[in-house]
Amino acid sequence: MAAERYVRPPLLAREAPAAWVAVWRFRLLALVLLALLVLLAVVAFRELTGATAQDPGIDALRPLLAPLR
Repeated sequence: MAAERYVRPPLLAREAPAAWVAVWRFRLLALVLLALLVLLAVVAFRELTGATAQDPGIDALRPLLAPLR
């Protein structure tokens, strides 16, 4: 039978961190993740459509769709 283990409390009590710190940390993380998602979407679009700096539009899909017509 396992004996209960004693956990010593901290020697000095300290105040909990402010709630606004957690709110801004969440907002910053959400903003970084959103920027990453947008960047990933742009890279995927350029890879899938063959878009380049000279032809960045959706018209780059025409060579891909030509054999289907």
